[in-house]
Amino acid sequence: MAEEIKKDIVKLLSRKPYGLTIEDVSQQLKINRATASKYLFALQSERTIAVRDVGKAKLHYLKRHYGDIK
Repeated sequence: MAEEIKKDIVKLLSRKPYGLTIEDVSQQLKINRATASKYLFALQSERTIAVRDVGKAKLHYLKRHYGDIK
């Protein structure tokens, strides 16, 4: 189950090169916000995704897209 959620998040972020918030991920994948946060943190720890603060929000990107946006 955990690997499936992480794969779903990576697939979702690959379609959204400008990043998504935790709330966006949870709504689009229909998972709890805490679950989305947990797996986004895990993917960040694995260096699969990057996170950027934009005001109060944190946008999550696939690493391969992050360099294009900085």
